[in-house]
Amino acid sequence: MFKDSDFEIFNVASLTDRMKLIRTIIDPKFEQSAEAILPILNTNGQQWYAHVAKHLRRTTNAPDNTWVAFAPNKRGYKMMPHFELGIWADHVYLYLAVEENMKPKETAAIVAKMTSARDIIAKLSNDFVLSSDHMVNTSNALTLSTYDDAVQRFANIKHSEVLVGIKLLRGDKHFEEDTDLFQITTVLALLLPLYDKLK
Repeated sequence: MFKDSDFEIFNVASLTDRMKLIRTIIDPKFEQSAEAILPILNTNGQQWYAHVAKHLRRTTNAPDNTWVAFAPNKRGYKMMPHFELGIWADHVYLYLAVEENMKPKETAAIVAKMTSARDIIAKLSNDFVLSSDHMVNTSNALTLSTYDDAVQRFANIKHSEVLVGIKLLRGDKHFEEDTDLFQITTVLALLLPLYDKLK
């Protein structure tokens, strides 16, 4: 689905030009991914929706990443655990995301759920990573220790998040072999038990 040339879009400096490329090249691929992802999600008894990032508030700086989020809510996704498929200049990612928009009203409840999900985290392979901010291009290896630290940070620090998933780095064989969407949907299925704990 994604190609090496897609990553070069983030080398375009102009907001207008980069957004035009995102709209014409990346967003159709997000729509394509939704055709494969939504049927998997809709089997859990909920109606899921795809939300492609619009970046409407940007007036000067071009976005460093863009994404499509999947949530069982037609109006939005940031206020609940959701899946996020996105692209940076050096990788594509799929995360199960718990973002800061759930705070402070839902903090105690979601922290308890994330803590109860440690058994599921322990079973995920060492290919999985952990991020604390969906707007920053950094991640750590997913271990129980890094997960516990992230959950604790989420509980105590306003601007913190917990995102668990995978990164496919630019040059990954899945892009060359055109199997990246298959890999993404495979990981999605592995993350569904974690979602069931957090929803």
